Amino acid sequence: MELKDVKTGDTLLVNNDSFLSRTIQKVMKHWGKKKGYDTSVIYSHAGRCVWIAGELYVFESVDNGYNPRLFRTHYPWNYADFAIMRRKEPLTPKEVKQTTNFCLHLDTISLGYQFWNFIQWLLLVYVGINTFNKRKEDQDKFEYCYESEMEARKNLNPDRYGNVDQTDIFQLLFDPNYEVIYKSKQ
Repeated sequence: MELKDVKTGDTLLVNNDSFLSRTIQKVMKHWGKKKGYDTSVIYSHAGRCVWIAGELYVFESVDNGYNPRLFRTHYPWNYADFAIMRRKEPLTPKEVKQTTNFCLHLDTISLGYQFWNFIQWLLLVYVGINTFNKRKEDQDKFEYCYESEMEARKNLNPDRYGNVDQTDIFQLLFDPNYEVIYKSKQ
């Protein structure tokens, strides 16, 4: 697979060597073992791939909000540790436009990263205290990366997904509607 083969609507899952990435992987591994998931593959970050004007962008929740970042600048194809997931049922042209518009919409309302979420995960995984609040269906809010990707999936198929708060990497990886089509590292 090459960069040109990635499609709008694909999910990027990625790891890096930062302290935060390694910590998220450790927390998710602990969570996954508690829940009985296969924890052999864990990614610390997720985003939605969207082609705009011949360039591939990843719309993702980062420190300054939900933003598009140029794929080739932030995720070097031959060096980054990432996977690409694709919906099993190909997106229609209407759905490609829908997911692009949804990502652009989230970009306009999210101006900061939901750092509180990381503390919520630590409390849930290590102390057993659930501080996640159920979101109202029509509520836009600041989102963390797994949640924003699940929200993008739900936007395309609302009948297949419920509440996206407290989304973990395993819900993305083991979503029966999506499959991993490429891994950069084995």
